[in-house]
Amino acid sequence: MQYLSPGETGCIMEIDGDNGLIRRLDEMGLRTGVEVRMVQPGTPCIVALNHQRLSFRGEEDAVVLVEVDRQ
Repeated sequence: MQYLSPGETGCIMEIDGDNGLIRRLDEMGLRTGVEVRMVQPGTPCIVALNHQRLSFRGEEDAVVLVEVDRQ
């Protein structure tokens, strides 16, 4: 497993976790097909998408898989 570095972007391919949490993430715009940019990895983790920033604590149980274009 590899994490996005600060400033790196990727397209969300899959989100795995509790169904309630996945629904909440979807309501915030974090869903399959969306491009995200890592602002700050770790705890809290901060990602940017659709002109907004989202912050996540370490105790949230979800895995977000992204496809990264590393040309």
